[in-house]
Amino acid sequence: MEENRKTDVFEQFEAFLYSRKFIFIVVIAGTIPMIMHSHQLFYNVSPFEGNRLWKNFYALFYAISFDLTILVFTIHVIKRKPGLYAIFVFIMNLLYYNPFSFIEPSLIVAFTKVFLAGVLAFTGYSYAELFVDKIAENKRSVRKKSVYNSVNNGVNDQSKQDFLCKECGKGFHSVKALNRHMKVH
Repeated sequence: MEENRKTDVFEQFEAFLYSRKFIFIVVIAGTIPMIMHSHQLFYNVSPFEGNRLWKNFYALFYAISFDLTILVFTIHVIKRKPGLYAIFVFIMNLLYYNPFSFIEPSLIVAFTKVFLAGVLAFTGYSYAELFVDKIAENKRSVRKKSVYNSVNNGVNDQSKQDFLCKECGKGFHSVKALNRHMKVH
């Protein structure tokens, strides 16, 4: 009895470790230090020279938006590109910890600017790709529903209103006619 209880607890714990909730907690926990690292990187490359308040505001805003973008990108796209995300995080941390003290600081700042611009561009591209995929998926879903939804659900008793267009509400006597009409939309 005692051994079964331990096994159940272990199985529940193991199930939690593989759950979406736990993965989300881990990703959030990893995002917080990344925001701090990103803040320092964005502070170093800030266009507001001399004004610490504006530099800090710019860096904090940019770091939070950048890391939240990476977080959302990770949640949606990581299934396809986990290695790329690992490389992004590795380079971000290298730039933050700067183990290359022998390299001219202006080169590190220049590389940081190029790297951050590249990551943001790639993330934007990935979002656009994801957005286009979702739009196409929604259109396919709407098209399927409008083709197969008939008002009366009667195949033998078809009137002009049996097949309705979900876009404009126009009725058709056959699926074929509705499909031709959907091409107009």
